[in-house]
Amino acid sequence: MAFTSKLRVRFADIDWARVVYFARFFDFAHRTFEDFFNEHAKVTYAEVLAERKLGFPIVNSTAEFFAPLRLGDIARVEMEVLKLSKRSVTSRFTLYRDSNGERCAVIVLKQAAIDTSTFAGCELPDDIHALFAAQLVA
Repeated sequence: MAFTSKLRVRFADIDWARVVYFARFFDFAHRTFEDFFNEHAKVTYAEVLAERKLGFPIVNSTAEFFAPLRLGDIARVEMEVLKLSKRSVTSRFTLYRDSNGERCAVIVLKQAAIDTSTFAGCELPDDIHALFAAQLVA
């Protein structure tokens, strides 16, 4: 089951060619990752970082681009968990132009779990692991 977020393309997101700058697609993926906690979980992303001392640095990423997004477009971002272990989560973020459903990009991020007070790798807490497991695709 995919978690979905919608983001409006703003002026700061576009480049000289008047389309979303490629790095912003990664930003949109991370905003969706944050929204997953803020809207879906019983704990906000801010609480995960500050109180639970759990971080998710990217350790591997891939991107494929299919169609541009432009100023004013609404990007529909679907987050699915592809792989889950005790210490990392690999998620796919598929970005669509919401007005016509055109697929614009696919971002895949592998994120390790770390203790933010030491920056050492750690295991995902059971409740966070369960949240990701509910998004796992077959």
